[in-house]
Amino acid sequence: MHRGLCRPRRPSSLRDDVRGASAIEFALVLPVMLALLFGVTEFGRAIDHYRKVTLLARAVADLTSQGDAQTPMAAATMTDIVASAKLVLAPYPSTAAKIVVSALGVAADGAGQQPQVCSSYATATGTARSVGAATDLKVPEGFQLAGMRYVLAEVSVPYPALFGSGVMRLVGGANNQFTFKAAVPWPVRGGQPAKSTYNEVVLPNGKACG
Repeated sequence: MHRGLCRPRRPSSLRDDVRGASAIEFALVLPVMLALLFGVTEFGRAIDHYRKVTLLARAVADLTSQGDAQTPMAAATMTDIVASAKLVLAPYPSTAAKIVVSALGVAADGAGQQPQVCSSYATATGTARSVGAATDLKVPEGFQLAGMRYVLAEVSVPYPALFGSGVMRLVGGANNQFTFKAAVPWPVRGGQPAKSTYNEVVLPNGKACG
């Protein structure tokens, strides 16, 4: 008479079902949680790395702007400046950093015009700017004065991903590389006046602005 009726499930069976459902839910959520954790960690690390790249450019520009006891500056002086400035990148590697320092001059009032590259220096991994008009630059505000001389430090440093190249493939392209760049103009703090009332520094093997 009662053969068609289902027996109520035991509490232990219900507990097993709940545990199984929880395990499945956790397995589905875990990859998302890990992706968020790794992403936030990588993002914070990348911000810190970019900050240090900017500090490196500022340090190179500031130290170079102080000039040297001789004109043009000695190559050994620039080597020391670059080596000292690279210390701000720690704990990130600095061997692949490309550093280009240029001494720039402004002919007229500088408003909306291109500066002149008077001399330029680069590390072994970089390429110095050619002397002459810098067609890719504009004289920044604060330097738009006739005869103004200033220093421009340009730094390019590859970012070493903490969690492999997967993230870099998404943001940096197929070569898994992502590079932070910083360019900092800096007023001359040392040097000597040449063909202007403003002091200028002359980088190794270079000449004063014409």
